[in-house]
Amino acid sequence: MTNFEDEITLNNIHFAYQLEAGRFTFVSDQILRSFNLSFDDFSTEGILQQIYPEDLIKIKESYFRLLKDEFSGVVKFKLGKEDAQRWYSVTPFLSDTKKKGKIIFGSFYEITAEVDNVTSIAKYANKKNSILHMLAHDLRGPLNIARSLVISLDREITDANVLERTRYISTIIEQSISLITDLVSREFLDTLEASLVRRNIDVVLKLREYLEECRLSSQTAARNFSLLSDQKQLFADLDEAKFMQIMNNFVSNSLKFTQAGGSIIVKVEDHGDTFRLIFQDDGIGIPKHLLPNVFDKFTTASRPGLEGEPTIGLGLSIVKIIVQWHDGRIWCESEEGKGTSFFIEFPKKSAKTIV
Repeated sequence: MTNFEDEITLNNIHFAYQLEAGRFTFVSDQILRSFNLSFDDFSTEGILQQIYPEDLIKIKESYFRLLKDEFSGVVKFKLGKEDAQRWYSVTPFLSDTKKKGKIIFGSFYEITAEVDNVTSIAKYANKKNSILHMLAHDLRGPLNIARSLVISLDREITDANVLERTRYISTIIEQSISLITDLVSREFLDTLEASLVRRNIDVVLKLREYLEECRLSSQTAARNFSLLSDQKQLFADLDEAKFMQIMNNFVSNSLKFTQAGGSIIVKVEDHGDTFRLIFQDDGIGIPKHLLPNVFDKFTTASRPGLEGEPTIGLGLSIVKIIVQWHDGRIWCESEEGKGTSFFIEFPKKSAKTIV
């Protein structure tokens, strides 16, 4: 470990950077090993070259906050190639010493296991939600058909005992449909009740993983899912759970109003400081007179699906709330008989992000 020139206690301090001299005066062996550099080669230019561009933005923002005597909190970043990334956290603070002037001290820890664990939990939570919505659609369709058949039979049955049994079957079907609807609605509302926690996530990666789950169920859903993006990666500060809930709602709506064999397309467009998410289907579309009300709570624009799937008129109003919480905007374009497109524009950066 390189000796530090000042007489200070180095408990939990892994580096010291002297602002006036523009150099590191102390760097722990742990940091040197992580960057694969010797102390003589350890410089701001050398380390910044190894940091990913999206993480570099966060580090620079933290640095400028320190210069303003603002606490910048924990900064997380990754090193290494994409197939062998290691994650680290840095907690910097500024101190004005008598001998050396202003110095940035900081702690440095590897957090790869922690990040992998959180990422894995989020991935499987998104997978669970995707499967839940697909299964809900797949189950409601046959149940609605069965309900219609029972209602038709009721009109032809004259035997009181048989009629009582068919009505009992009808009640069971109704309860099953209500249970499925309640389950999906509760899952959506539970997500809304949780506090907004934004993190810097790769939007393209999350959408790719989500739509892959949809494709695995496409044989039963009988829809074609595709993702189009002008970037291989696109990072933005979002609450992942709420962002994926938006996707769940759009997929659920498209399944209700798109015929078997139809297409559901998600597009991602980079617009500099913002990005745009476009969700398209080639379903039956929304009548023109209903378009102004599609985002209203308990909207009059709500309609049963093509297979009789019920709606409570809350889904798109909640989506709009989530979008507004992210300082974004949402709008809809549709033409009857040709399909519907939902547009969402999000800022990439937020001052309230947990990095």
